[in-house]
Amino acid sequence: MTEFFKTIFSNEVEEFLDTLEDKTREKIIYNVDKARFTRDPELFKKLDAEIWEFRTKFNGKQYRLLAF
Repeated sequence: MTEFFKTIFSNEVEEFLDTLEDKTREKIIYNVDKARFTRDPELFKKLDAEIWEFRTKFNGKQYRLLAF
């Protein structure tokens, strides 16, 4: 399987993830990991020349993490 990119969470992202319920946090991390190996715009989408977003829909809410 080809890995398209590597991820490094900033301190702010780690702090944000720590505020979430366990299942929500696990789903977001799962989707980020899955996006590394797929080209699914529902999970990882280009917003600008240098800005991307990870997207997770879980329990009726949408969570977005910006990537640079």
